[in-house]
Amino acid sequence: MKKYLLIIIFSIIFLDVKSEIHVISVWDGYLQFMPSSLNINLGDTIHFLPLDSPLMMHTITSSNVPMGATSFDQIWQAPADTFFQYIPQVEGFYEYVCTPHISSGMIGSFNVINTGTYVLEDNSTKNIIKKINLSGRNTNGEFNRPLFLIYDDGTVEKRIIFNK
Repeated sequence: MKKYLLIIIFSIIFLDVKSEIHVISVWDGYLQFMPSSLNINLGDTIHFLPLDSPLMMHTITSSNVPMGATSFDQIWQAPADTFFQYIPQVEGFYEYVCTPHISSGMIGSFNVINTGTYVLEDNSTKNIIKKINLSGRNTNGEFNRPLFLIYDDGTVEKRIIFNK
């Protein structure tokens, strides 16, 4: 048990240091993404939030992503959808648009730089042996709360599962 607790403590300390959350506001009033361009580090999170209550539907659609990167196409209509997150796993230049408002110039981009602080995950098959919450108690997974997945190869992954 002490081994798992130490792994969790070190995971909290070191995993938070390597990544940041960057907010991009979706402005319905002038049909803009703000900022429209951004430089981030590999492993950082892009968090799209409404600047005001959208009166119309928007999309956050990738129009150009680096080879090997996951594309995205999020249809977004308030009040049901309040945010969208994307975590780039490949360095390079990403471009995205609001499909219904391309002609109005609702486009944006971000450049992902690998500064060496992000460690790419090993994609080999591994099995979850335990799910625990911040208190160290077993859990089946709770929405909107941090939890730790402990795998059979000794790795630990910190996750938050959001409920829509």
